[in-house]
This record gives sequence, structure tokens and C-alpha cells, in this order.
Amino acid sequence: MKRAYITGRGLVTPLGIGQKENIAALASGVSGICAIPDFIEHNLESQVGGMVKVLPDASKYDRKQLRFCQPNALFALEAVSEALAEAQIPQEDVPNLRIALIGGVAGSYFSMIHSMTQAYCESGRLRDVSPLSVPRVMPSSTVANLSLHFGFNGESYDVSAACSSGAIAVMQGARLIESGMYDIVVAGGAENLDWVQALGFTAARALSRAYNECPEKASRPFDVDRDGFVLAEGAGFVVLESEESMKRRGVKPITCVSGCASNSNAKDMVVPDAAASEAVMREAVKNAGLKVEDIAYVNTHGTATKVGDPVEMDAIKAVFGSNVAINSTKSQTGHMIGATGAVELIFSSLMMEHKFLSPSINLDNPEPAFDWADLVRSCRKNVTLKHVLSNSFAFGGSNISVVLSDCVN
Repeated sequence: MKRAYITGRGLVTPLGIGQKENIAALASGVSGICAIPDFIEHNLESQVGGMVKVLPDASKYDRKQLRFCQPNALFALEAVSEALAEAQIPQEDVPNLRIALIGGVAGSYFSMIHSMTQAYCESGRLRDVSPLSVPRVMPSSTVANLSLHFGFNGESYDVSAACSSGAIAVMQGARLIESGMYDIVVAGGAENLDWVQALGFTAARALSRAYNECPEKASRPFDVDRDGFVLAEGAGFVVLESEESMKRRGVKPITCVSGCASNSNAKDMVVPDAAASEAVMREAVKNAGLKVEDIAYVNTHGTATKVGDPVEMDAIKAVFGSNVAINSTKSQTGHMIGATGAVELIFSSLMMEHKFLSPSINLDNPEPAFDWADLVRSCRKNVTLKHVLSNSFAFGGSNISVVLSDCVN
């Protein structure tokens, strides 16, 4: 069976821009959560989030194209630039290569839709609505901007599957490689931090509200005092490649996407299901040609909701028992919705490469029901990780697990 290999990775997250900043922050247990001015201005109950603190340099990109870019498109442009560089693919060569592009963007530029609609309703004048609004707010805008900037001329599209979007984009890219349809695919996810989206999650009582005065403490998966997830923004993209393409180009793989599986709860719109979560993990391990005993680490979906954390932990216990290390990198970044699955796959690959496990921060009082679990509470160094698994479980019941394996041999 053909496999898909990761040869390049790019990151823009609340922890920083690029691999170097993110590795340092992950290992040191730094929080990327802060107070969000827009949330405060609009008097939201939850006033914290994972914000990209320093925006990528927009001067590197065409000014005319930037008119069509929502913020997550700029994040994605930066992440793909880094991924191509690590994969040793010069940007000027991209139009001459047959490369597919799959992006995972779950939502839209909600606040722009709100402001334009409000302006029109107040004035009744069509000129108060930007003629560029549709290409800016469509979920596929980010993928379109990537194609236009880099010249990707293979198939390109957006996957919108809520919190699983980015991971499903990577899975779809891996399947294109495995099928032989493409030798190179760029895949990942991106998302904006948007007060209108946050308003909806606040109304659903899904966001943390108890830590507005100490934002860095707000995201606390598996902790007794967790009170909801923290909304965040960012982007993560990978270059996926076939073995034949790597040999032809003379590059080495970073890690292998050895197994993927996706399923649906088909039971509830927002409440996860332990049986479906267990099944998707088992299927991903099987797809990788491994046994559950081979998995050393699980990067959990781990959002810090009262309902979601126990469901995922029950599923992990059923599959792996206490034989895997467990953490949630969302404790540091917050939940990047469509981007989060791709970002966390990259985080997992970085930990494999650099032989460490990042801590689940704010785990001051672990839930007693999780006392069986090997929860990572401080950075573990000199750790050998041959096979790891990353979970994304979404509203709407879209579940995905991806197995990464090392390429040492």
C-alpha cells in the first residue's frame, strides 16, 4: 500500500509564528490565551481567547489579492510558505508542479457579514456593502487565496466539518497520495477568532467564563475546575508526498501518515459519543497496520468541556487502557476550530521529531474519574515516540483519528 509522508510543515498559532516559536512554547508550557478586546467591547460573558499576537507580514503579498483575504487567509499564506520551504519546494516552482490543495475552514468571516448587514439595514444603501464581500466571506476563500498566490493548479477545495475540518483535510490529502492520483498535496486548516462566532458559542454555554481575570488559566482540559473551551485562531498546513516523489526530488520524510479513520456519531448534533470515538481510534490504528499497544501517545481533542472530556477519556481507556501518554495542547492554544486538527497533527510530529511531550497546563486538580490515565502534567524530555495518534471530534458528529509513525527506519 502506498503511504503519504509529511515533508513540510507550517504553523501560525496563539503560541507564535513558525515551528521554532511553537516548539519553544509547547515545551515550556506557555499559554497563548489572553483577553480579547472585541469580546470585551461587545460585552460577551467569555472574554478570553487564543489570539495570534503578531500578525504575519502582509507586505510580502500582492495588495490587490489582500482585498480578498480574511484574517485566516493571511495565517494560511504564512503557514504554507513555511511548509513549502521545509519541503524544499521553491515557491516559483509550484505552478509547474501538479499539486492538490485541501483546506479545512469550518466557518466564515462572521463579523464582516454582521457589519455589512447592519450597515445596509441602517442606511438602505447598497453601496454600504462591499462588492468584494462574497469572495471574502465564503468558507473556501482561504483555499482560493492560497491557489491564487502560490499557483496551485491541481484540484483545490475546502472541507467544512466543524472542529474536524483540518484533520479531515489532511486525511483527504493522504488518500489522494495513496490512490496514486497525486504525488504532492498541501493540506491543513485555518480559522479566524471572531466575536460573532464567539457569541453563538457563548449562548450555547460552551465557552469558559470563569477565568476572564486570569485568561492564561481558562483552558484546563481534564481539570475538575474546567468550565468550557477557549475559542482560538490560527493555521497549520503540511506538504504530503509520495515515496516516489521524495526519491525523485532527493528529500527525506519527516513522518508518515500511516493510518486514518473517520466516522459519524449519527446520534446527537453536539454531544459526543464514546462508542463512536472508540471505534474511530481502533479503525485508525488498524488502518496503520498496527496494534493498540504500538501507540505511545494520544493528542486528545481535549477541549475542557464538562461533557466532552469524560466521553473522550472513556473511549481512550477502552482502546488503550493506561498504556499511552495523554495530553491536550488546547490547554496552551485554545480551540482553533477548523485549524485545530491540522495544527495538532503538526504539534504531534514536532514532539516525535524533537523527542518531548508537552504538558497539559492548568491541570491543577485532575478529575478523579481520570486517575487511571497517564496525563502529561510537565514537559517530558528524551521521549521516543514511534507511533502517535491525534483525535478531532466535531459538532455534527464528525470524528477523525490520525496515526503518525516515525521514519527512522
